[in-house]
Amino acid sequence: MSLHPTSRDWRLAADDFLRGMKSWQIWTLMGVSDIRQRYKRSRFGQFWITLSMAVFVAGIGVVFSLLFKQSVAEYVPYLAVNYIIWTFMSGVVSDSTTAFVQGTVFLRQENLPKTIFVMRVIVRNLIALAHNIVIVPPVFLLFGVVPDWGIFLMLPGFALLLVASFLVTLLCGILCTRFRDLPQIIANLLQLAFFITPIMWRVSQLDGRGWYVTHLNPFAVFLRIVTDPIHGKVPELYDYGAALTVIAVLTAVTWPLFARFRARIVYWL
Repeated sequence: MSLHPTSRDWRLAADDFLRGMKSWQIWTLMGVSDIRQRYKRSRFGQFWITLSMAVFVAGIGVVFSLLFKQSVAEYVPYLAVNYIIWTFMSGVVSDSTTAFVQGTVFLRQENLPKTIFVMRVIVRNLIALAHNIVIVPPVFLLFGVVPDWGIFLMLPGFALLLVASFLVTLLCGILCTRFRDLPQIIANLLQLAFFITPIMWRVSQLDGRGWYVTHLNPFAVFLRIVTDPIHGKVPELYDYGAALTVIAVLTAVTWPLFARFRARIVYWL
């Protein structure tokens, strides 16, 4: 069996992508339904997402500001923004491991585009992000943080993050459907990534050391191009270049893999 996609494989993969994007009603409904189902019969419902994030930021923010000997007024807003974006990134990666497995019932009965289930993961995490992001304005208001017009630079950064999220979800979804031990490995790697990514600590605290941790870490790169504008900083051109490089590499790996094994996903389920 050849590992190289044929012209027919490429054509079917492109058709799957286009049909999947056009089926936005399906993956939007699936994403919303996932969130509702998760908090079904809960008194606070989906707002448990917001409440949990607020408690974490308040508690950890005060403790770590003392540990790092930083002003609470500076550290808590920094932590709130960074942790919210990190929660979105890690949530996408974590959920991607079961993207197709969760759609087993649908995939075995209907010839649905596989990319529908990729977008389902992204929508689900975008909804959680929307619930979490509402705590940022109150935190900024409480500590007197006034964003400038540079905050809009987060939009291109977030657009790049969404493109990378789609590719990562597709890649992990395929691999984890075939190799069922991978989800545990990815979960462990996410725990490691949390500590080596500047979420709860600042790059300046390294005093120029550990350049590879902050500049060769894809999570750190995408975190900066989204959060730096919110913190009043302009992201470096290096960060945009690094993000585009990561996207290019993901595309070069993911798209041929999807084209070649797209039809076997249902078989692996």
